[in-house]
Amino acid sequence: MSEFQAIALDMDGTLLTRDHKISSATRAALAQARAHGIKVLLVTGRHFMTARPFHHELALDTPLICSNGAYLYDPAQGRILAGDPLAVAPLTALLAEVQAQQMGALFHLDGGIGYLGCEEHVGRMRRWSANQPDHLKVSLLPAEDIDSWLQKPIWKLELFNQDPGLLHRFVGEVVQKLPFTQDWAAPYAVELVQPGCSKGNRLAQWAASEGIAMEKVVAFGDNNNDISMFEQVGLAVAMGNAAPQIQAHADRVTADHNEDGIALALQRWVLPS
Repeated sequence: MSEFQAIALDMDGTLLTRDHKISSATRAALAQARAHGIKVLLVTGRHFMTARPFHHELALDTPLICSNGAYLYDPAQGRILAGDPLAVAPLTALLAEVQAQQMGALFHLDGGIGYLGCEEHVGRMRRWSANQPDHLKVSLLPAEDIDSWLQKPIWKLELFNQDPGLLHRFVGEVVQKLPFTQDWAAPYAVELVQPGCSKGNRLAQWAASEGIAMEKVVAFGDNNNDISMFEQVGLAVAMGNAAPQIQAHADRVTADHNEDGIALALQRWVLPS
């Protein structure tokens, strides 16, 4: 038997190859882990609608931790089980500035992904979604009535600008004053969630509900938002494509996400020999 009871997987740059696929070697290694009784869980910055097809592909029976830990989503029931949305008052103030300064934004909503600008990013999602079966398509909602969105939970807000300097200035002058947790996904994109929400904290909440000690959990990741998992699990594995400052937070470093890094790590450190 393995000493581990659960495997937590970041998706982009970790589970998925550069062409957004799960390799056959990774799929086989995860199936082997599950055959040994180890639970496999996706823990992602993605909205549940863009994570769900991969959960379906792997035939997982666990919930999804989405939007950088803002909520726990159960695909079987089609609903959010637990979560902490962005506080309405500071979000309302922020969105007024976002519109005034023409920043792009993606809104993680219960019913889909809202968008303001971000046409290139939304176009890629729309093309990808078109290839999914109907029950796994993504609902993309243009920002025609932001006021009505504010009446319902907004789980994560992503801000975009093609000029990283403009975005960094906007964050420094506007966002920094508001009570949101920031994560820079890229120089041109920053993600905001409610304080206390993180991949690591939501993973710990799920593990406790399953009676699994965090030292019995393995986490794989490659980016800033994965550090909160690395700090809490028994075995933290950074991908070979992760930046050195991310790898420094891990217990082990495996191969690149395009070189079956998850499969190699599971065979080496997790699965019974």
